[in-house]
Amino acid sequence: MKTLIPGLLLSGSLLASSAPAALAHAAQTDYFVDLFAEELQLEFTASFSTGEPMADAEVIVYAPGDRETPWEEATTDEAGQFTFKPDETLVGDWRIEFERDGHQDIRIVPIDARGIDYQNISDVGDTEMHELAHLRMGLAALSVTSLAIGVIVLQRRSSQQP
Repeated sequence: MKTLIPGLLLSGSLLASSAPAALAHAAQTDYFVDLFAEELQLEFTASFSTGEPMADAEVIVYAPGDRETPWEEATTDEAGQFTFKPDETLVGDWRIEFERDGHQDIRIVPIDARGIDYQNISDVGDTEMHELAHLRMGLAALSVTSLAIGVIVLQRRSSQQP
């Protein structure tokens, strides 16, 4: 009984400290199309789901057909903005990756003979890249399990005492 209570307290503290960190925030990227711009371009704004801009996020652009060699490498400005100016002669799907502090968002921008296919720009999805996030989720699950077992043991012991 003396070792069970500290174990329950430890499990509770692990649960309390692990879960919020694992569910912190994700990345999202919005874009703006200036149809009247003189050159072909997209204005991207990368931010966290909290609304905080992804300032100085790493941006890697891959041209169609080449996911090994970056076509362009840059960073977002202090507002999380990046201007994409593709080579119009390279038709196909361009991959643009935004990453900062272990959070990543990826956009696919199709370019065809007419230019940017605005209707089919897609979001590959928010990607939580923290390896520790998986560990935290595991610790949270372990904490919940050990708490449940501890409660069951305590209930059985208290029901057996006269």
